Formats: sequence, C-alpha cells, structure tokens
Amino acid sequence: MCQTLEPHHLTYYAQDLATTFHSFYKQCRVISSDEALTPARLKLVAATKTVLARTLHFMRMTAPERM
Repeated sequence: MCQTLEPHHLTYYAQDLATTFHSFYKQCRVISSDEALTPARLKLVAATKTVLARTLHFMRMTAPERM
C-alpha cells in the first residue's frame, strides 16, 4: 500500500469500520439482560476501538477518548 503510494485505503478502511460499527451499535443493545451476550458485545466494542485507534495512528491522527 505505501510502496504504491495508495494511502487512501487506510481512510476507506477507517470509514467502513466506523460505519459498520455505528450500524451495529444502533441496532444492538451492548448491555443487555443476556449474561453471555453482554461480555461478547463489550469485547467487540473494545476490539473496534483498538483497531480504529491503530488505523488512525497509522495516518498520524489521534482518536478521542470519549465522544
């Protein structure tokens, strides 16, 4: 990607990830009465946060801690 001077793939990836996560968050309750589902969804939220933050870091940007 960087050898071919195509860094736009990172921005597309970050946008796609944010869009997909937003859709998930809008449709699914992360904290629910299901004791097995809640921890799994919390791990998904944490993983998404990590991946998005690292992607932004590669682009020399920072992610806010809270929104």
